[in-house]
Amino acid sequence: MFIILSAAILIGSSVAQAETSLQVYGPGGPAPAMKACAAAYEKSKGTKVQVTAGPLEKWQAQTETADLFYSGSENMMDSFTEKIPNLDASSIQTHYLRTSAILVRPKNPLKIRGVKDLVNKKLKVIVVNGAGQIGMWEDIVGGLKSAEALNKFRANIVFAAKNTGEAEKKWNEDPSIDAWLVFNIWGTRSPETAQIIPTEKNLTIYRSMGTALTKNSKQKEAAVQFVEFVKSKDCRKLFEKEGWF
Repeated sequence: MFIILSAAILIGSSVAQAETSLQVYGPGGPAPAMKACAAAYEKSKGTKVQVTAGPLEKWQAQTETADLFYSGSENMMDSFTEKIPNLDASSIQTHYLRTSAILVRPKNPLKIRGVKDLVNKKLKVIVVNGAGQIGMWEDIVGGLKSAEALNKFRANIVFAAKNTGEAEKKWNEDPSIDAWLVFNIWGTRSPETAQIIPTEKNLTIYRSMGTALTKNSKQKEAAVQFVEFVKSKDCRKLFEKEGWF
């Protein structure tokens, strides 16, 4: 009897915790800042926020229990609206932006100064052709207004990842890669493995971070309150620390 009652208490406790914890899902790019905001919100308001991060396929099966989604670009958010029936498209808001950048090895041994060097030098470059970076390298290099520049850059690509996590893994495992055209935030989190080189001002592009509520959340009011916190000065400081603005 004691064992049965103990088990029932544990199950009841788990259910209660699940009901009182906001369930938030989104990609890995904004995750460090979102998790920092979640921790600050819990400390301030007492409401636990569970942030699950990674590619959509990692957490798509759990979306019916979600309270909030966040994205790493407008394109990504649009894809969420198509693939996640539970997402309330009318609640989408954009909050922060990040800039394109080039990651090079520490101390920049090849003296890479910008996108033009990625085109004109013989280098090993990685890019991401998915997630929040669909069309990213073409948008950047296309700013040179030269088909030849696009051909030269393509010839330097040695790895095109499906998402940034995959690209980061390749960057860390293969020291022969010279440069990674990505967003600045991926350099702020790992300064020991990469140095950030800004893309030229006229070639720099931006991608956003936004949120969307769910249609069937049982904690919609709490989710709305957390979104307001994400927009607050306190949370902005946490995003800015990670390279967002």
